[in-house]
Amino acid sequence: MKLLTVKDEPEAFGGKRVFVRVDYNVVKGGEIQDTYRIDRTLPTIRFLLEAGAKQVVLASHSGRPKGRDESLSLRPIVRYLSERLSEEVGFVEDVLNGTAPEDRRVVLLENLRFWKGEKDDDPEFAKALSRFGDEYVNDAFGVSHRRNASVSAIARFYAKRYAGLLLAEEVEKLSEVRDNPEEPFHVLFGGAKIKDKIPVLEALVQKADRILIGGAMAYTFLKAKGVSVGDSLVDEEHLSWAKDFLGKYGDKVVLPKDHVCATAKVEKCGEGYEVKDTEDENIPDGLIGYDIGWETIKTYRDILKRARMVFWNGPLGLFECEDFECGTKLLAIFLTGFKEDGKKVVVGGGDTVAALSKFRIPYEEFHFVSTGGGAALEFLAGRTLPGIDIITKKEG
Repeated sequence: MKLLTVKDEPEAFGGKRVFVRVDYNVVKGGEIQDTYRIDRTLPTIRFLLEAGAKQVVLASHSGRPKGRDESLSLRPIVRYLSERLSEEVGFVEDVLNGTAPEDRRVVLLENLRFWKGEKDDDPEFAKALSRFGDEYVNDAFGVSHRRNASVSAIARFYAKRYAGLLLAEEVEKLSEVRDNPEEPFHVLFGGAKIKDKIPVLEALVQKADRILIGGAMAYTFLKAKGVSVGDSLVDEEHLSWAKDFLGKYGDKVVLPKDHVCATAKVEKCGEGYEVKDTEDENIPDGLIGYDIGWETIKTYRDILKRARMVFWNGPLGLFECEDFECGTKLLAIFLTGFKEDGKKVVVGGGDTVAALSKFRIPYEEFHFVSTGGGAALEFLAGRTLPGIDIITKKEG
């Protein structure tokens, strides 16, 4: 897929105002939770300024507000961007009626989802946004699967739509996984929701040598296999799908052989439950699985070390609690050694990235860490992403 990137036509931005859709979905409770997604857009911003852009106008959403919600305002990002870019960044509070301050080379718009038109893919809202830029750049891979006004309807107002440096890299690195993974190719899946991962599981199993499963989704597969899972979370709606999947690809799928459990549902870390380890894959009644056990960790490491490429999506347990973090933490640390050996580990998913952040594992330790959660999964499943579909394609 040859997308027209900002690097292909730097001359297009000289003296122009450039509207850049970014993914700064990182604000919660009035504070920036993680700066990774912001930092990854800085090369595109700097490139456009060096190309002579008159002004770079950044647009993003954060959270799922129903109308204006100050706890989700993007204003805290202004200070951070100003520090990183070493210049004052402007802010537009009212994207419908406000104007970008002319004395600022970089301007951030308020949370687009404060206006209903963004999620509704409203052409009129898109038209209002388009007045902020003479040229359009999409650098928000993480929302490119959403048919929102700033990544879909806005396309009609620009003759050309460019890919930013981050979006172009996301497409390049994830295409490696989807289309031509180095072999042996292993997939490590965690998290809770099977539903979201069905299309990508069905796509990647065709190319993967092994699919290792952990997290809450493992209990659905184990139950489908006839294993006792106690009171663990099971997706009953997709139990039959899991059974069919194991019937077709059971020789490729690896499931946990032991577990770290709690005697009650974990409402708060360290309180109201006891931690119990199981001796095998079965979980007794009255226990709830929250992490993979030591034998599983050792088995998964032994399998993964034979891979040339690994795609990892989803934590292996309730990593937010120290009692249930070992599976995710130890496998993450183990995978950091792959890059040194010339092996490639591609990481995707918001919770997975949050785990790396919690354990202070530098993202640079991996071949690539995607900023996309659902977008990465849909891309790997071979689906069309609206935000990528609108990008002008290169000729030849």
